Amino acid sequence: MNYYRPGLGESWLIMIGILLIAGAAVTAAATFVINWLFPNAVSLDNPGGWAIPVLYVIPFIVVIIYVILRASGKYKEAAWKGTPPYANPPARIGQVPLIFYILLLPILIVSMSVILDPVTDWLEMPEFMKKMFEQMTETNVPTFIAVVVAAPLLEEWLLRSVALKGMLQHMAPWKAIVWSAVMFGVIHGNPWQAIPAFLMGCLFGWIYYRTRSYWTCVALHAINNGMSFLLVALLPQIATDTSLRQLVGNQSFFITFGLSVTTLGLSLFYLYKNLAPAPDLELSDEYQQPISPGL
Repeated sequence: MNYYRPGLGESWLIMIGILLIAGAAVTAAATFVINWLFPNAVSLDNPGGWAIPVLYVIPFIVVIIYVILRASGKYKEAAWKGTPPYANPPARIGQVPLIFYILLLPILIVSMSVILDPVTDWLEMPEFMKKMFEQMTETNVPTFIAVVVAAPLLEEWLLRSVALKGMLQHMAPWKAIVWSAVMFGVIHGNPWQAIPAFLMGCLFGWIYYRTRSYWTCVALHAINNGMSFLLVALLPQIATDTSLRQLVGNQSFFITFGLSVTTLGLSLFYLYKNLAPAPDLELSDEYQQPISPGL
């Protein structure tokens, strides 16, 4: 992977051509075969079934195969030409104490979720989307695995460890972060999730840019999805499109909103000042030596 850094064009190819188009085709074929061998094994009409994690993971398997083949090809090309690998900065958090850093992660997500609540409330969801979300938010083990485990691991690998890492090598950091956030919105496939996902993606992308920590992004993503899963489990009677403002009332919401803006602002300012500086992607001495064509 140190010889493979996709640019903007290839990142979009991966998102649209490989994940959404090729992944959908392979998923449809795999679903047909599975249901032929085991009738209704992969069906969204089967509560508590494994349809959601299976249908979610298969397109990413297609992407993983593509990325492995591309990285292998780039490595062989580099070996033949004697090209050194790209810089691969290690994850680091600078002067932020680890415990405090861990405690800040849920604070960032809770604050951001409250601030985004008016956006999600403004984007009125049609009935067919409400029914689809109800199926996707069933509080069972398969849904938990898909939403809280698989989604953070796979999406953050693709969007941050592959796409954003690659684009940071080819363009200005702010452009790479914004483009990766746009892709994060597109990957959700609907405007009711895309806009909040874009804003969350900007946060995830900036933190990845400063820390190079894939696992931090996974944790942030898992906390965000886990909160939604927990709310559905604790408040099953609440509709999927119920906003926090509707839930707690205007006065309580505006107080919470103000506190969230203040908390998020102070947290980001603290991280901006105390996280390690963004790593230099120029080839250091340890990367200057070309690799042997005989490898």
